[in-house]
Amino acid sequence: MIKIYKFLMVLLLLLLFGCGTQDGATTTPVDTTPVEVPPVVSDVFLVEVLAGPQVLSFGATSTITVNLFNSGGQLITTEANTVTFSLSNSLASMIPIVSTTTGTLSTPLTAASTVGDVIVTATSGSISGSVTIQVADPTQAVANSISVSASPTSVTVGGTVNVQAEVRDTSNALMPDGTVVNFAIDNSGLGSIFSSATTINGIAQATFSASDTGSGNVTVTATSGLATPGTATIGVLAAVAGSIEFLSADPRFVVLQGSGGVETSLIKFLVKDVAGQPVNGSKLVSFTLSGPNGGESLTSLSSSTVNGIVETILNSGTIPGTVTVIATVVDNPSLKTSSGVIAVGGGVPSAGHFSLSTSVKNLEGFAFDGITADITARIADRYGNFNVLDGTSVSFSSECGAIDGSVSLDVVGEGTVVFRTQNPDPQDVDIYTGAAAANCDVCAVVNSRILTYETIFGAGLITNGNNPRDGLCTIIAEVGGEEEFTDANANGTYDSGETFEDTYDDTHLEKDDDNFDILPADEAAGTPYDSTFEDLIVDRNLDGIFDGQNGAWDDNKRISSPIKLLITGSPIIVLSRSSVTVADGTSETVFYSVHDLNFNTPIVGTTVAVSSDVGSLSGTDSVTILDTSVPGPIVNSVTITDDSPGDADLPKVGTLEVTVNWLGSTFPFSIPVTVD
Repeated sequence: MIKIYKFLMVLLLLLLFGCGTQDGATTTPVDTTPVEVPPVVSDVFLVEVLAGPQVLSFGATSTITVNLFNSGGQLITTEANTVTFSLSNSLASMIPIVSTTTGTLSTPLTAASTVGDVIVTATSGSISGSVTIQVADPTQAVANSISVSASPTSVTVGGTVNVQAEVRDTSNALMPDGTVVNFAIDNSGLGSIFSSATTINGIAQATFSASDTGSGNVTVTATSGLATPGTATIGVLAAVAGSIEFLSADPRFVVLQGSGGVETSLIKFLVKDVAGQPVNGSKLVSFTLSGPNGGESLTSLSSSTVNGIVETILNSGTIPGTVTVIATVVDNPSLKTSSGVIAVGGGVPSAGHFSLSTSVKNLEGFAFDGITADITARIADRYGNFNVLDGTSVSFSSECGAIDGSVSLDVVGEGTVVFRTQNPDPQDVDIYTGAAAANCDVCAVVNSRILTYETIFGAGLITNGNNPRDGLCTIIAEVGGEEEFTDANANGTYDSGETFEDTYDDTHLEKDDDNFDILPADEAAGTPYDSTFEDLIVDRNLDGIFDGQNGAWDDNKRISSPIKLLITGSPIIVLSRSSVTVADGTSETVFYSVHDLNFNTPIVGTTVAVSSDVGSLSGTDSVTILDTSVPGPIVNSVTITDDSPGDADLPKVGTLEVTVNWLGSTFPFSIPVTVD
């Protein structure tokens, strides 16, 4: 009994205190409460998008690579993620949705056949990243080589450097103006640079700005089109004895001498001490000028600081281009910087660089009011510079309908107004008489021959006086500017004897559709201006009489540019024959015309279909009309041929039908056909 009791006591002690260790020591009780382990968070924190290559020719392919990172900077490999792609335009195509379980994926992108930039955006969850692809036209001038230079080649911290990239094509010729050049640096800790610029005379320029801290070498890389990138190295120097940096140029653009605009720019630099504060006292700074060598100059070649600031004034010359001013601390020549780019341009609209364009050439204004077209004016100065004309006002007048009265040009020398159809219609002018094909109002080109409408379709069809010129509507834009001239000696000004394009002193709204620019020897009563119905828009000397060309170069007058729209109505179908009989084994040709009441081609998108239910049909049996402002009808022909020559069957009787679809409405016309 005692033994059983002792056994039970021992068992109870073991249950209460646990078993002892092997060496007899007693173990501490263990907390067995489960510990909750936090889940691994792998949400997308960063979407990195890469492309290789970033410049494609038509139909070429680039590989788009996407890397998904979590907030710890690691690729997300713990779960599947879906990436959705979107494109900024239709210049390329690619698969819209791709998934990955490794945090990275690659998918192809294929370029279309239109030049431009397309932005590829990849989105996973709420996070997006993007990359830009350039599509280049392989048939146009293609950048082949880029050489890059920097001036100066080294600056102190906080300084600026002018970087120039010269771009040449495969034939080693300079690329045309407006070619885009992209700039990048390999160390953003040492500074920054403008990401892109366009070429002028084959050269694009950008400004590198060194940071206020850090020193070392930074490599600038310039890329354009398919060319091998060009590079230049800039040294950023520590400011042991201080530093100098570019503050401002006001304005950053000046006009040529005598152009009537702002010809001077105030340029300021800041000199700092070693602590990064404006220097106390006076510090002498010298200035050197780099420009197009057209007589530009600086008011002072050296000056002393006031509260750390030193300044000089740039005076423009007579030749356009870009100017930079380099400032150097005289007692420490290693401290120098550049002003960046200051532009010198003409600033006056040139008659030779003035054009109008329209979004629609042919409008159905004889059928509907309120049909609109965007009319865009594009203007540049005599050197082709358009950025100098920001804010210039251009006025518009229209022979028919209604149009905005004026527009201010934007930073690229463009301005757009809206034209709409309404009363009045285009001027009703007399039909041409005489046999000369060049003066024919209703003519058609058939087998490369210009034939009158009556020759093809028979006399008497034109009985109401209507003719294609009755559908022409003249719009004219005018602005203050100068006549175009050839600067033979490159001195930036017109000199006696140099060639120039003489323009009319007065501007009129041309309604009878004769030649707009008629030489003085060809001027006659009513030509080019007919006071019976043509409006005098500009009367330069206010004498109430139209004044033609004055034979002298004018640097200050109203210059103009015209454009003609075609105003049309619903289609009319005319055939050259009222019936057709095809003898056994032969064929017959039928001409057909589709035009409106003035014998003009209907609007873009109008379709024509020709069919015959007997014989075989050949020739132009279908047409889709393109947008055009050229007056005159569309004339084509079809041929019906006996498809069973030598048979003894009775003649087959059927129909030749011409069907026109215009703005969703169908216009059919048919004549009987007999085929033996």
